[in-house]
Amino acid sequence: MSFIPEKLDYDKKRAFRYSLQDYMHGAFKFGDFAGKLVLEVGCGAGIDSAEFLRNGARVISTDLTRISTELTRDLLKENSLPDIVIQSNAKALPFKDNTFDCVYSFGVLHHFPGIEAALTEIHRVLKPGGQIMVMLYHRDSLLYAYSIIYWRGIKEGLLKTLTPEELVSCYSERNEGCSYTRAFTRDEAANLFSHHFKRVTTEIHYNVIDLPEQRKVKIDVPDKYELGWHLIVKAVK
Repeated sequence: MSFIPEKLDYDKKRAFRYSLQDYMHGAFKFGDFAGKLVLEVGCGAGIDSAEFLRNGARVISTDLTRISTELTRDLLKENSLPDIVIQSNAKALPFKDNTFDCVYSFGVLHHFPGIEAALTEIHRVLKPGGQIMVMLYHRDSLLYAYSIIYWRGIKEGLLKTLTPEELVSCYSERNEGCSYTRAFTRDEAANLFSHHFKRVTTEIHYNVIDLPEQRKVKIDVPDKYELGWHLIVKAVK
């Protein structure tokens, strides 16, 4: 969600993000972090960093790419919000041990082939009792089963030449052809995070599919059936 082609202002970017992914305020409770020091790993266009700041948190925003750090810095300055934005790799965070009250990462860590290294770093920089909140893609979802495996893989015949893992990398993002994406089951995610953190919880949101004419079409399926594309993992150090 860089919004580079659309050239939207902040209010339109924010409205688009939180209307499309309308579960986010309930799931992440940005207002609970007032006065806390939050690290965002993979800040993208900076919309969530701004949301934490608007709710009183102190925020350091990081991203692997120069373009995302520039987008985030510009967005925060546009809104007269503090802009501490650093280009860095999640596998080697440039911060001291036990620094942050919360580490937040939305739709980023599933693009890391070495996700364990990133989780080790996040654990290191979190304070004891600090919280991690992450969104990963959910393999047991409508979007994965219908849009990626059935439509792309079976109907278009791409499973003849690509593995399911390669398909999800190609078609999980707004722009096709991401180099690496991994979708997790709920049990896989819980097991992975339990190696590094305690009190691990998971929840499923965002019931959508991709269609040939439109991406991320909402489907009226209650969250209790756990068919959403977003797997939210929370845990504490």
